[in-house]
Amino acid sequence: MRNKQGKFVKGTSGNPLGRPRVILTVRDIAREHTGEAIETLATIMRDDAAPAAARISACTELLNRGHGRPVDQRAMLMIGAQLGSDRSVKEMSTQEIIQKLAESFPSVRENIA
Repeated sequence: MRNKQGKFVKGTSGNPLGRPRVILTVRDIAREHTGEAIETLATIMRDDAAPAAARISACTELLNRGHGRPVDQRAMLMIGAQLGSDRSVKEMSTQEIIQKLAESFPSVRENIA
């Protein structure tokens, strides 16, 4: 809802109907081409005649999808501090992180059990 000046009124949603369902359909259609897209990236990566920027971009996209995007070190330190750890979260095992979460947040403990 907007006021007379065309600005949104505080406390009202600018998108009261929410995200359109079409987005999910587009995402589903795009996911059908995942294998072909990965193979195309791999082909570009291996192509010595392709520009270096294209090959680097293809490598980066493949690595990001296979291993995830690099994690911001500041975020890892902040998470470690919230868990009351003197070690970086990156240095902790998954089991240690789960244990710290269970100790710090009772709702996590319920979901682990």
